[in-house]
Amino acid sequence: MDLQTKLHEDMKAALKAGLKDRLAVIRMLLSDVKNIDLMPNKPTAQQAVEAYGKKLRKSMDEYQRIGRAEEVRKLQEELAIVEEYLPKKASPEETERLVTQFLESNSFAEKDLGRAMGAFMKSHGQSIDASIANASLKRQLQGK
Repeated sequence: MDLQTKLHEDMKAALKAGLKDRLAVIRMLLSDVKNIDLMPNKPTAQQAVEAYGKKLRKSMDEYQRIGRAEEVRKLQEELAIVEEYLPKKASPEETERLVTQFLESNSFAEKDLGRAMGAFMKSHGQSIDASIANASLKRQLQGK
C-alpha cells in the first residue's frame, strides 16, 4: 500500500472515530503528498512527510525557546502522528554503535569529518538520524 492510500484509509478511520486532532494532521500530510506535482524539486511522498515533520520540530524548538509549553505539547502530539508515517530511525545507542563500527573499518581523521559523514550516511541512508550521527562522528574523531 502506498503512502497516499494509507493516509486516505487512516483519514477515514479518524473521521469515523471522531479524532479531530489526528484527522487534521492526516489531512495536512495528505495535502502535502497530493501537491508534490506542484513542487519544483519533485520530492517523493516520504520526503514530503519528512519535510512536514521537520517543520513541526522547528516550530517546537521555537515555542520551547519562548516558553510556550502548551503549544510545545500540541506539536509533540502532531509530531507523534507524523512519525507513524516515517520509517523508523535507529536509536542513539544503535547509531553510536554503527558509527564505531564504521570508523573501525575506515580510517578518517578529524579534518575528514565531512567526508566521513557523507560516506556514513551513504552506507546507512534513511535509517539513521543525521544529527545524532554527526555528533557521534565529531566525538569519536576528536583528536585523531
